Amino acid sequence: MTKRQSYYPYASTFYPLWAGLATPEQANAVAANLKIFERPGGIPMSTKDTGAQWDLPYGWGNIEMVVIAGLRRYGFNGDADRVSYEFLSTVAENFRRDGNIREKYNVVTRSSEAHVEMGYGMNVIGFGWTNAAFLELLHALPKEMVERLEQEQNRPLPTGL
Repeated sequence: MTKRQSYYPYASTFYPLWAGLATPEQANAVAANLKIFERPGGIPMSTKDTGAQWDLPYGWGNIEMVVIAGLRRYGFNGDADRVSYEFLSTVAENFRRDGNIREKYNVVTRSSEAHVEMGYGMNVIGFGWTNAAFLELLHALPKEMVERLEQEQNRPLPTGL
């Protein structure tokens, strides 16, 4: 542990949007950061792969909710829908294969595999905030995107968590 401030971007960048503290100009500047974070399976905690569980490539349900709710609050609904869909489809795909929901997901490979060098290496099954995030994000997604998500796997979504 270096006890120094990180020098690379973290998804906490989006907290001012989630909290409603940004001016419209500040919200535009924060939302512009989406392109450096977004990965095929959602938003990672950071943009740097350090081997730590709280860095790239891992995305967590709670940070997905913060980013997406913040984007929606300021009218970036298309971005919010896209990122939400990416994360939901990652969770759903892994659920359909493994039969469980995990604490974190590798949003680069869209898998639940966790190879953590720093922090704990487990990827807990049935983790509460992922379950809650899945349902919250699913209910906020436009109906046609929910239907597309269901059709991707030819099976209903895990809505009875």
